[in-house]
Amino acid sequence: MKIFILAFLLCPFFAFTQINKELEFDIKKYDSLSLISDFRTIDNFDEFVLLRDKVEKSILSKTNESDLVSFYKQEIPLSFRKLIIQKFFEDNDTATVVQLFKATIGRKDIIAESHSIRNFDPEIGSIIFNGELFERLIMDPKTYEIRESALKDELLNFIFASEPLNENLLSNIQYAIPLKKEYYDVIKKLVKEKNFPYLLGYIAKFKKQEDIEFIKSFGDKSFFAIQEFPDEKFIPFLEQFIEKFAGDEDFFVYQTYLRTVAKFCSPNAKILVEKIFNSGNPRRSFLISALSRSTYDFKNEVFVDHYCELYYPYIKEAWINDGVLDNYVFENYTKKILNKNDLASYLYNGFKKIKINEFSTRDIDNEVELPNLSQTNIKFLKTLNSTMYLEIVNKYILELDFLQHLDFFIKFLDDRQAILNAKDAIKLRIDKEENSNYLIYTAQTLKKNDYKELFDYTVEAIKRLKPKVMKGDHDYSKEQIKIFEKQFYLSL
Repeated sequence: MKIFILAFLLCPFFAFTQINKELEFDIKKYDSLSLISDFRTIDNFDEFVLLRDKVEKSILSKTNESDLVSFYKQEIPLSFRKLIIQKFFEDNDTATVVQLFKATIGRKDIIAESHSIRNFDPEIGSIIFNGELFERLIMDPKTYEIRESALKDELLNFIFASEPLNENLLSNIQYAIPLKKEYYDVIKKLVKEKNFPYLLGYIAKFKKQEDIEFIKSFGDKSFFAIQEFPDEKFIPFLEQFIEKFAGDEDFFVYQTYLRTVAKFCSPNAKILVEKIFNSGNPRRSFLISALSRSTYDFKNEVFVDHYCELYYPYIKEAWINDGVLDNYVFENYTKKILNKNDLASYLYNGFKKIKINEFSTRDIDNEVELPNLSQTNIKFLKTLNSTMYLEIVNKYILELDFLQHLDFFIKFLDDRQAILNAKDAIKLRIDKEENSNYLIYTAQTLKKNDYKELFDYTVEAIKRLKPKVMKGDHDYSKEQIKIFEKQFYLSL
């Protein structure tokens, strides 16, 4: 298997001591196998698993408990470190795990950057192995809930007594640190000295007025802390970010900013919300879902509302102004604002105003920018009466900037009769098309979905364009017409 050879050749050098060459070879091989995360690159997955298990057993067969303890404290690969810990957990030897955790308290082995696995929120910086290990030691293995225990207190006391303090570890475990003055003093000093924003949230939980300026001094790194301490004095500070974060690279920072704004519920906050909706930021509509301020109750498996009634008008207007009405907001807010008849009119007016190409959603599988027709919007569209429904379907077909998007429209709408009823609109859109390649793609779509009359109509449109294409200098378009004729046995 080529992948194994390549991974092994590229594996880094590790400073093994007191480890014989045979065992060192196994450890390096195990580390190389553990680094493979994309299993699509593996020729035979079953063979890969068997080989990895074989190497793992070989390592454990050549070592005893004292060896493993000694090795763990050395500069060994993280994969081997994890294997050792897993072995002691399987043996129910928590005492040894605690011993190893304490012995390597200063290590900062990074598992992942938090923004890559936690909805892109970099609130704790890097996720490190010791942070994960701490959580496993204090978590109930059956309920996965953090439990208060003497062991938790022992570990926290040890962490805070260690020098130098491991700020990455503290940021990983801040959820478990009690709100005590002695911890507050240590953490605030650490944040100041190291300019380390990922512990600001802990400081904010104390809700001290004298910390407001300190929190603000971290700029856009302070948003998570403000969510913990939504004091009115932060509102002028938040106002300065209204027009910022417009680029793609700022997308997740802007989402965090909007969630921070949504934590407030006051007349001053309402003014800030209004300014955001009136801003030029193309992503301002993301504020709507943030304003719902719902949280998920995992125990009862339900969403819990924490809404602010001051924001109802903005939630209502977002559909008309920005085309935003997600399923949660629709079910929990819009229905509360409007009666049944008004709700139908409200949805209809929104669909009438919003152009299908103004907003887009990415189809991950096809890697194509689709028109504004998500499954949620389709659901709302189908609640309209038949007359309204057909009018909007016709409108969207005529508005298609790219005729080939008719394929996605048909797929998302999933309503054959509606497409048949809208055939006149489709013909009008076909008549407007001057790109033969788009017409060919549309003809293939219509043929695939068995819309014979519309397919024949599109073929006639291609036939009319063919002389112009053949006289032109676009060889690709000429070739596509020839391929299309052969595919469907046509002579245009």
